[in-house]
Amino acid sequence: MKLSHEIQQSAKQVQRLILSPQMQQALHLLQMPVMELACLVTEEMTQNPLLEWEEGETPLIEEIGIGIRQQNTLREEEDLKSFIENTLPSASSLYEVLVIQAKERCQNEQQFDIAHCIIGNLDENGFLSLPLEELALLANASIEQVSNALQIVQSFEPIGVAARSLQETLLIQLRALGKKDSLAYKIVEQGFDHMLKNRISFLAKSLQCTSQQIYQTISQEIASLDFHPGKHCPSGHYQEHSQSIVPDVILHFVDDKFEIEVNKAPLPSFRVNPHYLELLHDPSTPEETRSYLEERLQSSKWLMRNLQERQHTLHRMTEKLITIQGDYLRDPQGSLRPLTMKELADMLELHESTIARALAHKYVSCPRGVFPLRTLFTNAYTTHSGDMISSSSVKQCLRDIVAQEDKSLPLSDEAISSMIQQRGIPCARRTVAKYRQELKIGNAAQRKKHV
Repeated sequence: MKLSHEIQQSAKQVQRLILSPQMQQALHLLQMPVMELACLVTEEMTQNPLLEWEEGETPLIEEIGIGIRQQNTLREEEDLKSFIENTLPSASSLYEVLVIQAKERCQNEQQFDIAHCIIGNLDENGFLSLPLEELALLANASIEQVSNALQIVQSFEPIGVAARSLQETLLIQLRALGKKDSLAYKIVEQGFDHMLKNRISFLAKSLQCTSQQIYQTISQEIASLDFHPGKHCPSGHYQEHSQSIVPDVILHFVDDKFEIEVNKAPLPSFRVNPHYLELLHDPSTPEETRSYLEERLQSSKWLMRNLQERQHTLHRMTEKLITIQGDYLRDPQGSLRPLTMKELADMLELHESTIARALAHKYVSCPRGVFPLRTLFTNAYTTHSGDMISSSSVKQCLRDIVAQEDKSLPLSDEAISSMIQQRGIPCARRTVAKYRQELKIGNAAQRKKHV
């Protein structure tokens, strides 16, 4: 029996949202911070022959020589400035510091290769997270050889580097200080978990000393140790070039009102080359060339239009933010008003995703300082009197309560929740726990001080 396979065609309507290339470019430009945008525009200019640097009117013949000399002088000044900046001494990275010590301390080339492998696998805090077995495979060495090389690296400065845990780095530092037989060493070695959980009474009983001795030892000897030995070097693990923040929006407070400046300074000024426009309208221009020029001209127009739309969107958004968060932007002591991106999108009759893109990786400069635009958005709380306050105000209230509490009897999350509610702010215990963790404030047991 033969099986027959019939192929049939059917048509059906399907609704889909398709973004045109121009719309995709508009969204992409809106999301980019100004310095990245400047690089993109410059790259577009190199790929589109119709775009050229805008230099204003053509200079007179007698002015050309002067202009060339001025350009040469400016170029020489820029070259000198670049040379001076590149010759400024920079701080060595942790990687460089450790490699130099490895070259001096390792006994042979194989030991140096193993130490170099260890140094290359340290994290930004100077800790080693890879197990010895994996390091042995990477360095093509035995576990014993890796262990010996690790001991050598752990003797390097900054003391405590290449430890596999916080406990190990503290023990390394205490041994380097000659405190291997001290109470501090016993606390870290035998009662590390209890120390982290502030179980002072349990430590005192197990180490046969008083709670006051335990507390003083922790606060005076252990707390002074370096918990992040990798951050000892100002350049971090690897050498990095510092990057300055360039705000996309600059607010000038003049005559008791804000003036908005959407930063366009880093963007290159460009225009469409008039010579190519003449070619486009010349009847003798070949059709293939005309088609290419029309395509490039349309691309140029879309780029200019999308850049203008980006400026307009940022300006509109900033105007509305000034209306809502003006006190916060103007006064360092001002407080934020509750505001979400959806609320701002509704006010501007835009989609919430458009607001999210406009805020992405962008900073504002104002009398209060320079900070991300996202800082101006926060959740809302309604007090018992009907007033709206932001979540940042609730967090500040939590900070104040913890700062004023009796450290010998610290408040529980439930007690803090009750105190915040007494101030007219509805705040559940789980919300207190959530904000406390965000503010890196310990729980009641961790905040307790034994005197």
